Amino acid sequence: MDLIEINAITGEVTKRDFTPNEKAQRKIDEALAKNQEIAESAAKSNHLAIVKAARDHAATLGFTPAMLAVMYPQLTEASSE
Repeated sequence: MDLIEINAITGEVTKRDFTPNEKAQRKIDEALAKNQEIAESAAKSNHLAIVKAARDHAATLGFTPAMLAVMYPQLTEASSE
């Protein structure tokens, strides 16, 4: 048994297996969810690398962490987590 359907009006409970189409769609949905998770993780890693590069570059220009916190709060440590 793969799923339980409950009729909200009658309270009837039906227990059944997925249909072949439902099984196929479930595999597609799981693959899409995994791909989305990977893409989000990559985007976060990329963002963190960009923020670190910006902080490092600003430091080479003489900006202190305190100055960056005031002028560019999006480059502070807390915003890069």
